[in-house]
Amino acid sequence: MDIETLAYKMREHALTLQSEQDANAETQRKLHALKLERFKKLYFNAGRYAGGARDKLAKEAFERVRLHG
Repeated sequence: MDIETLAYKMREHALTLQSEQDANAETQRKLHALKLERFKKLYFNAGRYAGGARDKLAKEAFERVRLHG
């Protein structure tokens, strides 16, 4: 195998790895955003319970926050 063919294959491999890493990073950002949104909803509903709301969602959220911190 000549040096140019080797260099070409190495470059293609590096580009493939980079695009996989970029896709992974984007997936991680999306998962983080979803988790953050869930925490916001949880704390919002727990706060409603602390403020006097007594519906099932508010009570469950309050218990989860109280037990898990």
